[in-house]
Amino acid sequence: MTEKSVSSDCKIFVNRTLNMNSIKMIGFDMDYTLVTYNVPAFEAKAYEILKEKLIREYKYPSVIRDFVFQNDFIIRGLVIDTETGDFLKVNRYGFVRVASHGTRFYGFEEQKEKYGPNGIDMSDSRYYIVHTLFSQAEGCMYAQLVDYYDAISQKVNYRQLFLEVRKCLNDAHQEEELKGDVAKHPEKYLIKDQRIVDALIKFKKFGKKLALITNSDYEYSRKAMEYCFNPYLKMPWQKLFDLVIVAANKPEYFTARNRYQKVDPETGLLSNFYGQIEWGGLYQGGNAAILEKHLDLKPSEILYLGDHILGDVVTLKETIGWRTGLVVQELAEEVPILEKTQLLHQKIADLMFEKERLEDQSLELREKMWLKTGDQDSARKKWEEIKAKLIKVDDEVRDLIFATQEGFNKHWGEVMRAGNEISRFATLVERYACIYMSGIANLYYYSPFKYYRSKRRLLAHDPDLDLE
Repeated sequence: MTEKSVSSDCKIFVNRTLNMNSIKMIGFDMDYTLVTYNVPAFEAKAYEILKEKLIREYKYPSVIRDFVFQNDFIIRGLVIDTETGDFLKVNRYGFVRVASHGTRFYGFEEQKEKYGPNGIDMSDSRYYIVHTLFSQAEGCMYAQLVDYYDAISQKVNYRQLFLEVRKCLNDAHQEEELKGDVAKHPEKYLIKDQRIVDALIKFKKFGKKLALITNSDYEYSRKAMEYCFNPYLKMPWQKLFDLVIVAANKPEYFTARNRYQKVDPETGLLSNFYGQIEWGGLYQGGNAAILEKHLDLKPSEILYLGDHILGDVVTLKETIGWRTGLVVQELAEEVPILEKTQLLHQKIADLMFEKERLEDQSLELREKMWLKTGDQDSARKKWEEIKAKLIKVDDEVRDLIFATQEGFNKHWGEVMRAGNEISRFATLVERYACIYMSGIANLYYYSPFKYYRSKRRLLAHDPDLDLE
């Protein structure tokens, strides 16, 4: 299969040249990477647990039991202002393009007055960034609580409100109820995909070492992997991997010097370990530096793929220099929409070219009227005609833009764009992820020896070229 024949939702996108011939080990995260979740079902369950914990542990009013989970309100890359209860979609420079207070969206003038022409300082601790699909439940709950306390005119500390919601969800992910339900009913929460297994088998067949490096504990990892992998294997899933590391505690795994412990594959029991990390081993914790040293690997010889832009990509790239790949599950839906609306985008580009031509004519006429040269009546008449044409062009462009947004999130639009500009999330992807894709299954369609090359990026002064 050639790259051109790969369907749009299965493509791998390249930010930085990556020669797979030089990669000796491919590491994988588990949750939302090797193991694909039914996001609405899992987050709805997390949301219900979160409600009960808030009522039980923080004495929130029982009326919040009537809240209903909205699985389309939170998207990856949103910025939550924990001081104000605002949700923000920002571009690469931190300028706010769409904003809501709780679930109530600001009108154009209201947003302009509040955020104006100035960007926000993303390094300020007041801002929490939604990096993963695991944040849908907490984001929705926080927005609804902001709505609730505003509606009853009760003064509330938005920051404290957020911290309590955050802690309850973190605890829920660590405790038995949520993951226990996944383990008991994997068919409800997990999605099997044979292509993921076949892709890993192919890479292993052609000499790549495979490593599972996950923050999940061994018991949960075993049950999730058994459900998703074992139906397509003639051996236990553990045998497919040359190295398994659980409870890795990323991103600290890449920055700290924690010790490894050995895990008994049958019982899951831990034992202290002071020896050499070896291929075929099953470990807990540890750190990347020891892995490189004991397995005689250079950072440039390791490719790691995960779904968390901060924990799996940014920290890793900045600290130890492994090659990186990011799974952006949303692209499975968004890329086909972009492909489907390609002609509409071309029409918008043509209309914008026409708009610039008309604006240039309008400016020439304004200069004549300003200097009072030539036939003023004729100049003003032509200027009025051009003004009417510009209004018509703007109306056509607006309608086309609305048409191109059909199918994207109805509140926030594309994950990778903020209006006409790339989003802050996309900026991080572009800067830190060597490659990105909608799912690990996409690897199935590419050779293990593939030389991934990034497209030539046009600068403002470059001539317009069709590089597709």
